[in-house]
Amino acid sequence: MVDPEQSILIFTVLLLAAFIGIQGDYKGWFGKVSGALVTITLVAILTSIGLLPSAADTSITVPAYQFVYSYIIPISIPLLLFNANLRIIIKTAGRLSLLFLIGSIGIVLGAMLAYVLLDLGEEGAKIAGVYVATYTGGSVNFMSVASSLEFLQSPTFPAVITIDNVFTNLFFFLLFLIPAIRWVAARFIPYQEDAPIAVVAQSERKIPLINTLAMSFFLAALMVLLAQVLDALIQEYLAPGFSAEILLITVFSVSATNFFPTLFRSIADDAFQIGMFLLFIFLAVIGAACDIPELIFASPKLLVFVTITLLIHLVVILIAGYLLKFSLEETLVASAANAGGPSISAALASNFGMKAGMTPAVLVGILGYVIGTFLGIGVGLLLS
Repeated sequence: MVDPEQSILIFTVLLLAAFIGIQGDYKGWFGKVSGALVTITLVAILTSIGLLPSAADTSITVPAYQFVYSYIIPISIPLLLFNANLRIIIKTAGRLSLLFLIGSIGIVLGAMLAYVLLDLGEEGAKIAGVYVATYTGGSVNFMSVASSLEFLQSPTFPAVITIDNVFTNLFFFLLFLIPAIRWVAARFIPYQEDAPIAVVAQSERKIPLINTLAMSFFLAALMVLLAQVLDALIQEYLAPGFSAEILLITVFSVSATNFFPTLFRSIADDAFQIGMFLLFIFLAVIGAACDIPELIFASPKLLVFVTITLLIHLVVILIAGYLLKFSLEETLVASAANAGGPSISAALASNFGMKAGMTPAVLVGILGYVIGTFLGIGVGLLLS
């Protein structure tokens, strides 16, 4: 295996996987399969055969992966939001929130069904509670519910968190794959933006590319800096129990874009392309977290439990999306918000070309942080 400290080598592999995915989309190499899925798959294979360190292994630190989590993800979000239209955002966020809440019901039903079907012993109720929390909220909710239900010191806890880290990323793999399944895709209405987003065509470029790049990165970094400073104050004085950084980055980016539309629209097209490139690097790290051997040996019974939970959720949200006339893209983004939170839902929305759906995708992911702990503790207590 490549040494985790060989950052340049690991980062080069991530860049190569991102390039193959992007170039494949452009050239049409993979047909109906998205380049994002190819990027994830390539790195997942390298991780599963032991060539790359796993991003799901909490016992090691991989600086290249940490760089992506700490810098690439925060910087990419503003770049993808420089064409945000507040009117469309408000309308779309309401629609996605409905799907998200239905998806949360699917998570609860799936966990309760798995609890009934599988004998997980005395701690079965706690296991159901923490998985409901993480799949309606995120890791923060997972840890909060585990602490509240006195599950952190359980000998089962390491296997539970391993399954969560690895299987969740495999579920994201499935979400990227579903649009390529014609039988499913044909049953949903096509996704359409409510209004075209005004951008500067390449042939009408008035600002040199180097100026656009410099301005885009500076403004994106400024949004992240402001968000981190305010989040630090919030954590110190309010202690909400979860990081508000992504939400604040989104708020600052959308506000600035709508207060200064001329400035941001002049760089929006190039900024979005940069953001997409950074997003593919993040998807490569998701692939590095899909360590299949580690998943298999963690606990077969827990693996079945999570499989039942997420499959019931997926069936519920797909049926709801179909009956309520949502597009497949909107439905899958809402599902990603359930299972992975705002960063994953934003990544999926961006991959689907949902420029007007980027901010709503983040907002519904944040909604999960609000309700996840309550649902997780509620299910844990109900089943105990």
